[in-house]
Amino acid sequence: MFRSIRRLRRLGPTSSSCFTVTLCAGAALALAGACSSAREPGAGIGGGGDAGQAGAASGGASGAGSSGDSGAGSVGAWTGFGGSDGFPLEPDPGGPDGGLSCAASEQQAVLIPANLLFLIDRSGSMNCNPPEGDSTLNELCKTDPIKQNPSDPSKWDVTREALRGALDSLAGKPNVSVGISVFPKPHDTENCRVAEQPDVAIERLDPGHRAAIDTFLDGVAPRGDTPIAGTTILGYRYLSERIRAGELSGNTFVVLFTDGAETCDENYLAQLVERDVPLATRFNIKTFVIGAPGSEDGRALLSQMAHGGLTPRSTGCDHSASSVSSGDCHFDMTTSTDFAGELASALQAISGDASLSCQLDIPRNPSGGGVDLNQVNVTFTPGAGDVVSVLRDDRDCDGEAQGWQYSADGTKIVLCGSICDQARSDAASQVKIELGCPTRRVPLR
Repeated sequence: MFRSIRRLRRLGPTSSSCFTVTLCAGAALALAGACSSAREPGAGIGGGGDAGQAGAASGGASGAGSSGDSGAGSVGAWTGFGGSDGFPLEPDPGGPDGGLSCAASEQQAVLIPANLLFLIDRSGSMNCNPPEGDSTLNELCKTDPIKQNPSDPSKWDVTREALRGALDSLAGKPNVSVGISVFPKPHDTENCRVAEQPDVAIERLDPGHRAAIDTFLDGVAPRGDTPIAGTTILGYRYLSERIRAGELSGNTFVVLFTDGAETCDENYLAQLVERDVPLATRFNIKTFVIGAPGSEDGRALLSQMAHGGLTPRSTGCDHSASSVSSGDCHFDMTTSTDFAGELASALQAISGDASLSCQLDIPRNPSGGGVDLNQVNVTFTPGAGDVVSVLRDDRDCDGEAQGWQYSADGTKIVLCGSICDQARSDAASQVKIELGCPTRRVPLR
């Protein structure tokens, strides 16, 4: 990250706030606030000082604190739920107006905003051709980072085009905003320096912003070392500050891509993994991680980041860090024989993740008190069509599920499958949430 404390101080103002690089004891290079203990069911999450408390008491919306000098907003209570199986849609038994006679309320829902900050490695080794499984070429790149075959694309060329493809799939979705940072800092003579703010700020991905990202990517050339810790910590700081200022709302994601291990300052790695990554989740910031060929010695770090950032590839993935080269919780492409194809698939999986841009807040009970999560129903009305009841379906949301389900912490409703696609693409459609009737589920088989 930074080669010395002098370099560290040069990158940002100092502060006594909590959740810093030294977390409550030094320069503010990460999230301000959020030094509270681990969250418990039924308790909001708040930081020190006059933290804002914006969550509902039961299944409420998460939000950032807006008052005081430190602290994240609270998150509603965790509530368990059961599972079901079957076909997700049926004509709404409440008729064209939606709702049932037992419903206490029917409220229109809005897709929660999704914010993505891509942190992209542009170190010198990105000049190399993808080794496509050739270990000799992979090792050669570490000492001689050039294209061995000038007519073939470099890892940077492949990465840039795969990123553009992912952005194409996100473009036009009204609730998605994107920002880009590359590391080390572009157009800088120091090999380990990182930017305090994104090279392209997080904004809604409309045609103008999409064009600005393309222009920026066209001007980037691979060079320098690999400051993973520095770029991630400053990325978290930027996001948390915007969340606390009320400039970002909804679900926020960091997408870290690298083809190496940390080469600038390993002293910050333990803090990054043990403190910064998990504390970022208190600001509702999750962290996806992609390891390209060349990141073999960074597997443990990248796997720990993905696991701590709440995006593990599987529930039983290895994040033990038993050696620097062990770990598979992240998207690991180090042995890929089709780097372009696998990277495109990974970025498409991230951009299509239902938890990213197909979540709804559970509404508050208009009569006061909590919401009975077994008496919640969802209806969907396309721009041209009749209202249908969307059934609760607790199968894998990235697989078989075609209805709705609760998020893992029980605080959000997640639309899965074709309903998610329709809700994101049909600007004239409406999603409504009914409270007070027994939840309609897919039939058990």
